[in-house]
Amino acid sequence: MSSNREGRLLLDRLAVARLSSGIGGIGLVVAVLAYLLQHDITALVLLGAVIGIVGIGLWTVLAPNDFRTLISGRQALYGSNSLLTSVLVIGIVAIVYTLTANSGVAADLTSLHYYSLKSDVRSVVQNLQEPVQITAFYNSTRLGDQALDTPVLRMFADAAPDRIKLVFVDPDEQPGVATNFGLVGSFGIYLSALDAQGQPNLQRTVKMKGDYAREPWIAEAILQLEAQGKYRVLFTVGHNEIGTDITRQEDAYAIRAGMEKVGIITGTIDLKNEPIPPGTTALVMLRPERDLEQGEVNKVAEYLANGGKLLLLAKPAYRGQIQFMVSPDSPMAKYLWETWGIRPQNDIVYDPKSYVQDPYRLLAASVAHHPITNRDQAGSVPVRPLMTIAQSWEVDKTARPDIDVFPLILSSDQSVGKMNVRKVAANPDDKANLTLEAGDLRGPLTMLVAAENKKNSARLIAMGESDWVYNDLITDFDGQYLWTNMIDWLTHYLTNITVNPVSKQLPLIVDSGSLNLVLIVTLIVLPGLVLVAGGFVWWDRLRRQ
Repeated sequence: MSSNREGRLLLDRLAVARLSSGIGGIGLVVAVLAYLLQHDITALVLLGAVIGIVGIGLWTVLAPNDFRTLISGRQALYGSNSLLTSVLVIGIVAIVYTLTANSGVAADLTSLHYYSLKSDVRSVVQNLQEPVQITAFYNSTRLGDQALDTPVLRMFADAAPDRIKLVFVDPDEQPGVATNFGLVGSFGIYLSALDAQGQPNLQRTVKMKGDYAREPWIAEAILQLEAQGKYRVLFTVGHNEIGTDITRQEDAYAIRAGMEKVGIITGTIDLKNEPIPPGTTALVMLRPERDLEQGEVNKVAEYLANGGKLLLLAKPAYRGQIQFMVSPDSPMAKYLWETWGIRPQNDIVYDPKSYVQDPYRLLAASVAHHPITNRDQAGSVPVRPLMTIAQSWEVDKTARPDIDVFPLILSSDQSVGKMNVRKVAANPDDKANLTLEAGDLRGPLTMLVAAENKKNSARLIAMGESDWVYNDLITDFDGQYLWTNMIDWLTHYLTNITVNPVSKQLPLIVDSGSLNLVLIVTLIVLPGLVLVAGGFVWWDRLRRQ
């Protein structure tokens, strides 16, 4: 009876010892993993270490023979290799994960490169000439968005770690930084060139468009940043043109302000007293009222002969002070006709078929498919600008060498080009203006024309109306699209900073909580189940001996 009691006591003591050893082992594993993940001695690390030491210590005290048997007995021979292998697997996986997670090294092993920058975006990053910083603002209410955007932002930093620096900022915690960048709201992604001290140059900073991180949008912001200062558009002055001064907020300053906002340098030039400076991307003449002298035309001709670009918006001479290209001896009119095969017809066009309110307020009746006249990127919708008191352009049927001419906007076949512009202007609502009289021009008439020299790449756009560029009219009747397209066709600015849409987005985007759950299952739960199963088998075999 005594021996049975002693046996049960010994068995209970051995079971407690082995249970404490298992708990102690798990405690040590948790302590090690917590330290590797948190890189600090936290409460969890200390608790796991204490449990581990107490558990192992209790095992050695309660069952010293069992501990010696584990080391030198049959269990050591048949079970220690499995136990050691499990521990080594857990340790190796944990160490490798920790090292790679903090090294900044990324590898995309998917066959379609889902987690790498697409080819068109990658070329933008590879061609970076200077280091930049991506500053991403998210406040505490946008943490979910930050988790979704981070993989995309990380791809840029991983693709060029020596040239792209990624910084996350909470605007609520650092309001001064947000103010410096001009952030409004709780979110914004900015691309900045770095100064000599490695800090963002706020004078060379571009905000990414959109409400979340996308590869094309970030790449376009990079291209826009690099394009700053490389494009220069000059507006002619000295001929009573429409004013564009931004500081004085003149009648058409908005178009210049918009160009400056995206990084195009704008300025003015007096052709009578100034040469056209080298590096001028395009010249713009907004409704000059006085004609150019021969010396001024010679400057324009030389500029275009060297591949220059010109945008000309000219009103008909319905008022006495307008004398631009009215005389048959006009130097500018002669140059345009002889070199490009176009000239203004000095009429006022009426269109009873396509108009708004009055027939002299023409709405484009026929629009050719062309980058200048496409309202959308696909070219499926054309612009339809409103032209008020507009003149038409004659296009010579005899082609000029190396010159391609594109009539882009035409009036309807019922339109009339009235040649007695002063008489028409005196009574523009007279119904007689809709009839075709001797000398008048029969529609359809060319209202907007573009031309290109295939040999030297010079380009020219001419339109017989200019009122639509005024600040309060530019957004009416597709004016903003037409203006943007004109400038882009002349300068290639938007073309050079546009990236094609990415065809395949990331198929898997998870937040940090999900990643931590995967880590716990991989490093603790699955190996733990193996250890528990192995421990049970080991205990069962020991019990049966």
